Order: sequence, then C-alpha cells, then structure tokens
Amino acid sequence: MWRKVINKLLVFILIALFLPVTPSFAFGVGPTGEVNGLPYVIYNSTYGLYYGVIGKAKNIFDKQESLTLAAWMISNGGTGASFVFALPDDDFRQGKEYDLAFDLSGAVGRTVSERYFGLGSNSPGDDYTTFNNKHSKLTFEFSHTLNTNLIVEGDLFFANNEFSNIEQGLVPLSSEVEKNCRNYSGGSLKFTIDRRDQGMDPHSGALVISNVDFGIKTAEYVKVGVDARGYFTPFDPGQVLAVRGMVTQMTGTVIPIYEYASLGGNSMMRGYTLNRWRDKAAALVNLEYRIPTPVFMLKGLSTVFFFEGGKVGEQLSGLGLGDWPTDMGIGLHINLGGNVIVRGDFGFGQEGMNVYFFYNQAF
Repeated sequence: MWRKVINKLLVFILIALFLPVTPSFAFGVGPTGEVNGLPYVIYNSTYGLYYGVIGKAKNIFDKQESLTLAAWMISNGGTGASFVFALPDDDFRQGKEYDLAFDLSGAVGRTVSERYFGLGSNSPGDDYTTFNNKHSKLTFEFSHTLNTNLIVEGDLFFANNEFSNIEQGLVPLSSEVEKNCRNYSGGSLKFTIDRRDQGMDPHSGALVISNVDFGIKTAEYVKVGVDARGYFTPFDPGQVLAVRGMVTQMTGTVIPIYEYASLGGNSMMRGYTLNRWRDKAAALVNLEYRIPTPVFMLKGLSTVFFFEGGKVGEQLSGLGLGDWPTDMGIGLHINLGGNVIVRGDFGFGQEGMNVYFFYNQAF
C-alpha cells in the first residue's frame, strides 16, 4: 500500500512542479479586459486522471463580468465540458455590497463506470453497481447582498442523465431510480454569512451557508441544510486551523440519487470514494491544520493534516454520536497565486486509501 502512496505522491509533486511552467496564455482586451488560460491535470481514485484546459475572459465589456470555459478527458474514457458566466465576477463580490448578481452555469459530459452503493450507512463498499452516465445540467443563480456579510441567493436548475452499460451489484440500480434521474429540475434558496478575511485561502473569520432545496415537477423533495466553517490561527499567524460542521435533512417521495445527502469525495470524507454514502440525512465534521512548508521552487506549499467523520441515515435524530465512519490523512496544498490553489490529499478510512488531486481548499 505504501508503494502506491509514494507513487501517487510523486505524481502530485510532478504535477505541482509542472503547473507553474505550463504554457499558458494571457492577454489584455480593451482598456480593462483580460483573457487567460491554462491546461491542468487532476486526479481521484474513483475515476483516474483528468486532463483538461480552462480559460477565463474577464471584464471584456467593462461590467466586471466573466466567462469561464473548461473541457477535460478522463483516463477511464470519460469526457466533459462546462461554462460559467458571472455578472459580476466572484472576485468583485467578495466582501462587497451589490444589488444583483447573476450566474449562468452549464455542464455536459460522459461518466464511465460511475458507482452506486445504494442508500444508508450500511451499504456495502465492495460490491457496488456501475454504469455509464451521459449527463447535462443548466443552472441559473441570482444573488443579492443585504450587507457586506449577508448574501441571499435563489437558484433554478435543469438536469438530464442517461444511464447505459449497467452492471448490477449487491444493491441494484432499479428502473425507478434510473427514471427519477432522467429529466428533472429543482431550485434552492440560500442565506450566506461570510466574515472570512478572504475567499480562496482564509486565515480568520467564519462562513455559514444555510439552504432550502426543492424538486420541481418530476422531482418531489425538500432538503434543508446548514454548513458552518471557522478559521483560526491559535499557535502561529501563518498556520491555520480550519473547522467545519454540516448537517442535512430531506424529505420526499421522488428523489434523484444526485440530490440525496452524500458523503465521500474531494471535500467530504476524503478517505472514501466519491458518493460512498447517500441517504435523506447526513452529518459531517471536518478538521484541518494547514502549515506553510516552503520547499525549493514551491514557495506556496503547505502541509495539511486532516480528520473527518460523518454519517448518513433516514433522520438526523437517528445518527447518534457513535459508530461514525472516520478518516484521517495528509495533504500537500500549493498556492500558485492569482486565486489558484492546487492540492493533493491522501485520505485513510476504514475501507482503505483514496487520493484526490484537485483545486481550491476542501472548505
């Protein structure tokens, strides 16, 4: 196992060394606009390597707007592309008041050998159903600041999923589950309190996100959640203790599997595969300690130690405080500047090890 860990660590270091010198493009457009782009490589233990390119045009029309485009291929045969149009751009919104912001985002792609473990905390981890999924999603978001720290947001989305090559495991993917995912739509109302000193790599402050999600027409569900995060420097001004607690509860009769509360992935229970657990309720605790560790060319390098625990079930009241799956691990995070953080996290849970090479902090 340790040989696999070392090999993946070396891959991450090579990626980190490669990114700062990767051929990229950046040029100005008009008096204030700019366009830039960069190829990238990310990884997770579930699907493998993602090879992609991302580009962003910003403030072309002098309205603080932005358009981000991305496309990628996955080593197991999957593909994808996405876009985000923001007016104004997120960088402009951080810590500022604005009357109305609009985001339009969309994604299309094909996932190969997606995993379905079923519902509940006792779902088996070694005999899962796999399938391919040709998917698309379009989301409209409107937000408004009540003051510099309080944001209210309304979302509306439309999703489509087409499953194929289904190989049933111990918990089969029923025709009803497949039908519920085919074409559905939903919405969300969110209230966010943001008192962080910065958005990308906060050292102090707090972020609290409360949401009410709901299905529309073919999807029938209501999901309520609270995600609270705090950032502290208890021992050293450069070292950050990040703490997160999250709870989710939902009800409904027609729930697409992608709308269930879930744990497992690059930001929630990193010692487990993507969407390892799903159910109507979930609770999660994340702890991270981030220590600056400059080495050679990697001046923005930090070593991160993390511990996570979480559980899913029918009701939050039935989760209790015992028998929670947990994981712990170590990560290498590199701040490349320009609001870009690349990270490699190595999580160890009760079912083995999982690796996630991704961007931005986990929370």
